[in-house]
Amino acid sequence: MSLLILLVVVGVVVDAFSHSVLVPRISLDEYISSPDGYINKPVLIRDIATTYNIESLADELMDILGNEEVQMQRKIKNESDGSRDTEIYDITLMEAVDYMMDSNHNDAFFTFCEGLLPGYTKDSTKLHDKLTTIREAPFPNKENWFDYFPEKIQPTDAIILAGQGATSTLHRDPFEWTGTSLCLEGTKIWRFILPPTDDGGVEVVDTALKSYRLDSIAWEDGVQLSAGWQSDLSLYDNIDDTFPSAFDLMVMEDEDNEQYQNIIQDAGTSISTLRPSSGTLDALHQISNTDEPLFVTAIQQPGDLLLIPAHCWHQTYGPVPSIAIASQRCGTNDAYNVINHILDITKCNKDTIPDILKSYNEGIGEEVVATLFETLDSKTTKQFKPPSHSKDFLEHLKSVQSSWPDNEEGVHCTGEPSIDPSRILQSVVVDGESDW
Repeated sequence: MSLLILLVVVGVVVDAFSHSVLVPRISLDEYISSPDGYINKPVLIRDIATTYNIESLADELMDILGNEEVQMQRKIKNESDGSRDTEIYDITLMEAVDYMMDSNHNDAFFTFCEGLLPGYTKDSTKLHDKLTTIREAPFPNKENWFDYFPEKIQPTDAIILAGQGATSTLHRDPFEWTGTSLCLEGTKIWRFILPPTDDGGVEVVDTALKSYRLDSIAWEDGVQLSAGWQSDLSLYDNIDDTFPSAFDLMVMEDEDNEQYQNIIQDAGTSISTLRPSSGTLDALHQISNTDEPLFVTAIQQPGDLLLIPAHCWHQTYGPVPSIAIASQRCGTNDAYNVINHILDITKCNKDTIPDILKSYNEGIGEEVVATLFETLDSKTTKQFKPPSHSKDFLEHLKSVQSSWPDNEEGVHCTGEPSIDPSRILQSVVVDGESDW
């Protein structure tokens, strides 16, 4: 099985019929020499590690974590109306890799699992350290402020397996950080929707895509620190019937790599091969000016590191099976976005916050983050006021409570369910597996 990573920057129109620009792959030295030239643009850094090291990391990943249980998503397209049914299976990571080989556009398998890296074993921590060294190479001697966050809410790495036809959701990331993706095997197509540089910015894209917010990491007592943006539209709704199978593409990659690259590039950049839904096309035309591309395309291959800026909407597509590691960072260029995102979500009064929370210079990250969480903890404490009730009312509550059975199916004296219905998962069995 062969796998790819993420690529994107600002390139040129691929051909007269293209609706996208192709992001060129640059070297690590090219990026380090002029990083300011790539701010707010997707960047694809090629050959961030040697082929041998990338293959070794893929093998090590499976050796260490292959028996860990993950949730695999399966999306089956209904021929009648084009809708998709979703099933989720609890299987091992190694079993999920096998399923990726059977994936296709109309019956696609996808696995997105967090929490396995760095993990709780010495081997998984060592693997995480190797991956961190590679993806931090474009930022020599620079802080990642997420390292100073409380451990329980630090963003974690995600292992992503994608079979042919598998797509992520169309989204932009929580915290408004810089995302990274390191491809270990296979090839991935990325499409990015760049925010307009004139009036409106990313909010124009949010509106056109009919986006909604998704809460992510919760602070104590249910206070949210972050929320991402997601759309139900798709940049990959249909694919041309003549598009080769994953097996044919992998054979082609070995025997005629130039033809393989041309087919993948055409699929990524042209809407005649890999077509967005009609509603998505309407939104893209609403966002884009007539002289601008509808989206930007990156073709990711093994050893490529993709840098994903905060406000770029994006969605991936798997032309062949792939394995990638997604992570995120907060450097000085991201600090304003991340800190203000948290302050907005937690509804902090920015007029009263300490001055250091308005500073984003290199070398003060640890102090800024410590002050941020002291401020949040103080805010949470000050906002909480224990309820005060009269003695008669408390006696009434006690009598009501005693009339209900003391079990999880009953209700407490307030009349509210003792279990939040939104947290109850209904389970059925599909082919012997748990489907949630």
